[in-house]
Amino acid sequence: MTESLYGQEAFLKVGNYNSNVFEAILEAKDYISKNDCPFLSIDISGLNVIDALKVCVLASTYHFAKYCKGRIRWFVKDRKVKDQIELLKLDNVEIEIKPARRNYADFGEIPLRNLRLCH
Repeated sequence: MTESLYGQEAFLKVGNYNSNVFEAILEAKDYISKNDCPFLSIDISGLNVIDALKVCVLASTYHFAKYCKGRIRWFVKDRKVKDQIELLKLDNVEIEIKPARRNYADFGEIPLRNLRLCH
């Protein structure tokens, strides 16, 4: 998990935990308990549906216990994950689908560069 602070809001990214997602949950719990973060954004777009649900439910519950009026914004990888989390009806969460990275291939042709030879 990496962190960077933007004003009042904290941003965490859950990375690869080699099939032990409870390490990510413990890191999120430790971060919430040790820091003042009533508004938190967590990127779980790298996790599969089951792991994303585990992290979301447990971290959101722990965050709600500390900040009953706080909010967590979850960044997920696709609509399927978002729909599953929305079914849980957690009061303190917002869910956003993380946009895919864009590159030249997304726009069709790769722009050609004009090169000049120096004599």
